[in-house]
Amino acid sequence: MRADETMIERQKDICDKGIYDVSVSAMTVLGFSMLFLSIFAPYAHASIIYVPDDYSKIQRAVDSAAAGDTIIVRDGVYVENININKQLTLRSENGSANCIVKAATYYDDVFHVTADYVNIYGFTIKGGYDGIYLYAENCNIANNKILDNWCGISLGGSSSNNITGNIISNNDCGIYLVGSSNIIITGNNISNNGGGICSWESSNNITGNIISNNEWYGIDLWDSRNNNITGNTMKNDGVSIWGYELRHWNTHTIENNTVNGKPLYYFKNKSGGKVPEDAGQVILANCTGMLLENLIINNTNVGIEIGFSSQNIIKNNNVSNNRDGIYLRDSSSNNITGNDISNNIKYGIRLDDSSNNIIYLNNFINNTDSVDSYGSTNIWNSTSQIKYTYKGKTYMNYLGNYWSDYTGSDKNGDGIGDAPYIINGDRDNYPLIEPFENYFAQVEEFDTGAPSNPYPSISGIFKGTIKTKVTIEVSKIYTYACECTGGHTKYARIYNDTWSVETLPWEGYKGDWKNISFSETFNLYADVEYNITLITGSYPQIHHTRSLETENGWINCSEFVDANGNVYNDWIPAIKLYA
Repeated sequence: MRADETMIERQKDICDKGIYDVSVSAMTVLGFSMLFLSIFAPYAHASIIYVPDDYSKIQRAVDSAAAGDTIIVRDGVYVENININKQLTLRSENGSANCIVKAATYYDDVFHVTADYVNIYGFTIKGGYDGIYLYAENCNIANNKILDNWCGISLGGSSSNNITGNIISNNDCGIYLVGSSNIIITGNNISNNGGGICSWESSNNITGNIISNNEWYGIDLWDSRNNNITGNTMKNDGVSIWGYELRHWNTHTIENNTVNGKPLYYFKNKSGGKVPEDAGQVILANCTGMLLENLIINNTNVGIEIGFSSQNIIKNNNVSNNRDGIYLRDSSSNNITGNDISNNIKYGIRLDDSSNNIIYLNNFINNTDSVDSYGSTNIWNSTSQIKYTYKGKTYMNYLGNYWSDYTGSDKNGDGIGDAPYIINGDRDNYPLIEPFENYFAQVEEFDTGAPSNPYPSISGIFKGTIKTKVTIEVSKIYTYACECTGGHTKYARIYNDTWSVETLPWEGYKGDWKNISFSETFNLYADVEYNITLITGSYPQIHHTRSLETENGWINCSEFVDANGNVYNDWIPAIKLYA
């Protein structure tokens, strides 16, 4: 597994400060409240200290205060690095706009807290390594403006702290958690940082914030589990999951979040189903057989994230202007085709330990890096030859992807590069010279044609499978009739585990009765197998074979049960699917 170098360095920094692998027991909110009261009961007559009235410096007031005291800081600018090692409340007199605490030394924290039950309210905190550093429990950080630090708020080995109502901006990292749990981070405005909230090996934390315009991520979960990411409003941000174990992906609660005004969809442990087309971001964790189609996902951390998932179809989506376009972690046997993946600032597609995915007929355009493949071996072209038209000529070949940074030649002019497109240790052997749309100018149909001998024939129910070589748009089905008969199809259904479409009711022998329409126009995608059921009437022409190869694909017979109850496995009605 690879780790982000910045995060590793940050973890080392925290270790250097004396934070090691500690675990702290979780508390319920009720338990926290009761413990808070019990701890502070002895300080019912605690003192109130004013700065600069009683002490000219905040640090001097802290050093002189007794546990349980309150320090009120009057308006002004205070240039200090403050260490707090006892239970205290520090608050400004008139709010953050009027009380600024600026680090005297940038390489130190503005507030460095190593005592439990410390409260910090209502300051502008700026210019330090960490604005607030916590190695403590049951602290409250509220209503502060935390600006221009390396990290706004950093927690190491901490638990049961509340971070609420703060404005956190223009830091390299807004909030950073390492080995911390049961932290409530809610009601904050976290914007214009390098990163918003980063959770490293942390669990059972709760977030609900306004998160916008952070450069690298809104919420980043690294090797973390059981976090509750609920009610966040994100703009030009999103949620990223990075983890090499399943529990890092499928133990979170991620719900009721929006990304650029659209829902963030997180599915875990799900089989089948279609992702709604209004998605602002999609995360699949331990999912199979799902369909992601016709999505427009822009300006988020990672447009589509797939972890520990297989046999999903990702097709016909626009995934552009994100940090990463599509990310797969420990995921295999997914089909990624027909997508526009462009202008992503890190990678168009990124694969970690993910193999045997079929990735072809996608456009990778103007990404900072088109692809990153680590520990992964995939199929970067169609698995069968496809008929296509390029510059007025028709060809039959395997087709890969379009890469805008491909520099190879096409000496024979067939639209396929002469040299492979190299992908780390992998390769696209059939790179396209132009975007894939330019290879399918003609209207494609799936047509069995008429058999040379259509008899015997009778009405019945046909069940089978269909698989096309090219993507075909379909809205109607035509049935070839035996001569001098009314052969037709009464009903047709095409479907797979995640999707289904049926024909409208047949209206009898009137009008163009050999052609009936489906309830919606749809695509049969190349190299994807679909189930097909036909209920025929009268005498359709029959191909007497179990498997029939056509110009644009295959149709296979599972069974044909005729009107008399006889069962055949080599009767295929002669049909045409077209738009």
